[in-house]
Amino acid sequence: MALLENRSEVPTVSKGQAVTKHIMGEKPRCIDLRSKIVLTQEGAAFFKNRATGLHSFETPDGDTRYGFKLKIVDVPWLKRLLLAGFVDKAEFPVSDLGSVKNEIGDLARLVVFSILYGYFNSTIIDRAVKTEVIAKWNRTHPHQALDAQNAVSPVELKNALKSRSDAIESIKKEITEPIFRSLLVDQRRTEDERKRLMYFIRELVDTVDPLIYFVLLCSAPLERQKIQQDIIKAINSVLDRVDLADYLSLMVIELMSAAERSTLIELLGPETKPSEVRSILENPEKRRELIQRLPHGLASIMVWSLSKRWALGRWRYRLKLSLYDGSSSFEDTKRMFDERGRLSLGEKSLQELYEHGTGPYGDDGLGWYYLSFIAEACEHMGVHFEAAVKERQGKGTAAVNLVLVF
Repeated sequence: MALLENRSEVPTVSKGQAVTKHIMGEKPRCIDLRSKIVLTQEGAAFFKNRATGLHSFETPDGDTRYGFKLKIVDVPWLKRLLLAGFVDKAEFPVSDLGSVKNEIGDLARLVVFSILYGYFNSTIIDRAVKTEVIAKWNRTHPHQALDAQNAVSPVELKNALKSRSDAIESIKKEITEPIFRSLLVDQRRTEDERKRLMYFIRELVDTVDPLIYFVLLCSAPLERQKIQQDIIKAINSVLDRVDLADYLSLMVIELMSAAERSTLIELLGPETKPSEVRSILENPEKRRELIQRLPHGLASIMVWSLSKRWALGRWRYRLKLSLYDGSSSFEDTKRMFDERGRLSLGEKSLQELYEHGTGPYGDDGLGWYYLSFIAEACEHMGVHFEAAVKERQGKGTAAVNLVLVF
């Protein structure tokens, strides 16, 4: 909860505020993008207790939920909401992808990273509660007994750790330094990627529940060493999956871009020469004229739905990412999904698939190849993955649903 203690109001910024390129390792910022954030029950209670004005939303089954309707997205604030487990659902309508393409990609990365944070935290808490330190705590504090399902540091424990900050920093260094050394010699990563991953690792150890450091400080030296090795393994497990954030981001951008281009090309009509399509769509003034011919712009929406549940002896984290396209027909989208979203790509690279395309932008089915690529990557990483295309009831347009379970 401390992540949000000093941020109970949503700030505002002027339109056109500068943005940065990456979620990890950068000083984040605000995005000029309307959105709707639906809070979990715990999140709603947190803000109500601080007298924060919340917007009410009615669900299709008649329930009332609470959250925020925003004109801008403050990324650091949203990140704190995610890490605290306060976000149930988030919607980001896009009327013109060209103006927010990078930002949509960053938001897709952010939600994957938040799932990885949760997965890491629950993994090492599960390890911590199995120690003799916690067994002793539970015997002496039966009214505050801790297990993997309810392990949150009591106030007394947090207060006890305040005087041990130097020792905690030393433990963090012992955990992170071996991983940093491995990263520095990893030739698969660029220098920029290594810096961002190191920043991410520091955030993992800085935002983990203080219970972990209580256990480490109170354990015998040999037991502490074993626990630290297990934490290092957990961090490496997260790093093995971190590329999913980029894969998903690229696929979201490519699918939304392809749908947008298809709609605008249809508006141009058959009299437009194929050789002229790209130059027209990349002309800001002509592009704006085309979009103004649509009643609601391009009417695309990216939606996150997040949840966690206790299953098979541990917390399982589920992300459902949905893309709603307000213009492309369901039949066309379903055909592309069936043709290209379930392929075995083998050794063929995505760049090769793109270069062999025949359209003015290469292959506008590239996003569906990403879908096959992500499915294979998830299988290799031990992440459950599902994908489906559904027809939006009464609209004849498509919704692409992607589900990842960690």
